[in-house]
Amino acid sequence: MTRKETQRLKRERIIEENGIIFLDNVSKSYSSGSPALNGVSLSIGRGEFVFIVGDSGSGKSTLIKLLLRELTATSGSVYVMGNDLAKLKHRQIPRFRRNLGVVFQDFRLLNDRNVYENVAFAQRIVETPVSEIRRNVLRSWLR
Repeated sequence: MTRKETQRLKRERIIEENGIIFLDNVSKSYSSGSPALNGVSLSIGRGEFVFIVGDSGSGKSTLIKLLLRELTATSGSVYVMGNDLAKLKHRQIPRFRRNLGVVFQDFRLLNDRNVYENVAFAQRIVETPVSEIRRNVLRSWLR
């Protein structure tokens, strides 16, 4: 078995045992020392649809940034799709993020583009074929 196959099987086992997203006793403190998250544990299974809601300052944005690997946890473990995000190398982060979809509260739309162009924008960046972009955009409108 190749190293890649071994890594894939390990990720699949982690997902099977813990969920597609798994946080184990995660804490995040900023340089000021103020804790944004303290001892958070959660598991989200495949196919689950999740909303993150809470009061201002409750750690919602910090949690999302940890899942996107924009931040690293001060302590604890964060796994997404079987990947231990603390072990993810900087050069691996863009490829990792291509498998994630996050809808932000403000949608982060580009004001100088129409709906089609906004939906297609990220797909163009990762060089998705035009025919597939058209299909994906139409599919998003039909939902």
